Amino acid sequence: MTATAHSQQASNASAKARFVVGTMTGTSIDGELDAALVAIHGTGLNMRGDIVASRSWPLGAIAEDLRRVASQTPMTAKEFTRINHAFGELHADALEAVCSDAGVQPDLAVLHGQTVFHAPPLSWQLIDPWPTATRLRCRVRYDLRSANIASGGQGAPITPLADFMLFASPDEPCIVVNLGGFVNATLLPRRCDSINLIRGYDICACNHVLDHLARTRLHAAFDRDGMAASAGQCDEGICARIESAIQPSPTSHARPRSLGTGDEAIRIIEMTSHLRAEDACRTAVEAIARCIARTLCSETNASAPTPHSIPLLIAGGSARNRALHTALTSHWNGPVRTTNESHGIPVGMREAAAMAILGACADDGVRYTLPSVTGARSVVMESALIENGNTNFPDFRAV
Repeated sequence: MTATAHSQQASNASAKARFVVGTMTGTSIDGELDAALVAIHGTGLNMRGDIVASRSWPLGAIAEDLRRVASQTPMTAKEFTRINHAFGELHADALEAVCSDAGVQPDLAVLHGQTVFHAPPLSWQLIDPWPTATRLRCRVRYDLRSANIASGGQGAPITPLADFMLFASPDEPCIVVNLGGFVNATLLPRRCDSINLIRGYDICACNHVLDHLARTRLHAAFDRDGMAASAGQCDEGICARIESAIQPSPTSHARPRSLGTGDEAIRIIEMTSHLRAEDACRTAVEAIARCIARTLCSETNASAPTPHSIPLLIAGGSARNRALHTALTSHWNGPVRTTNESHGIPVGMREAAAMAILGACADDGVRYTLPSVTGARSVVMESALIENGNTNFPDFRAV
């Protein structure tokens, strides 16, 4: 378990700040639930968020249960219900801990849940929100994608507006690259520009492939810090085949597909079966880095005379993978920095912090999905809501 408390930020937080806690596990289900407690200053598109405290909470045995659900393993309704309930209780445990550590009663909790299937118009972010509502006694937002999907959108990527609020620069465009189960990118204009210029899309599988390699070849949950990949050699032939397998199909003025099932992982692992484990990890890392650089270069060519000069801000679990960081730097001529280096936001907390921002947006009546990203405007307000658990309801007694 890791924990980070930003006491100075907490002491400086305005008395008028809203405290919102957001959560994320990620599609690769790599073993931890991330929770970020964010002090929200301002409202609507003018809000600013500062992380007050954060914590990564181990999933324990529930991780394997979630992987079984996500891999479409048949099970009974009782098993689905048990897993959903246990996952909800784990959220409540983690959120109670992070809020208690910070000495804060949250105004709102925002639960992304676990993406166990995503192929619009079908999508399921599994979570039981009620343990959080009853134990934190605060308002809870959950089921964050369904409104957009029901409105004809992809429901993903969901974070670009939050990325704009957290990372947009007053001086230059930048690109936020999330190295999670999938790689997704948010292309941000300058802060003074219109939010209609924000773009975002999924690029390719990342931790789905790397973590599957680690489990099958390294007998570990993941390649910690990219140590195995750093010790390996890239097989150029296999690298080209992997890149071809994960590279988005060329399209004309169309968004790359919204990813969500990790379907590339198994066949990619099979390609590397004859390589040493370290060489397999290095080859997969190199293919992912090349795919990211090529896709981003292609997407930015039309709007930037020197696309490679745009800064990349990397986050997600594999931002800690030194081999992947090095490979990205070698294929991108501009600066490549982590969100911690650029904005003080830990790489593992960017998505959890973004969920907090999105929940605050919903509270302020702002639709947080962007039609330019998801393909459709949500026709109803987004996310389901459990109202304030602190409300004093009348006590009904039998007469």
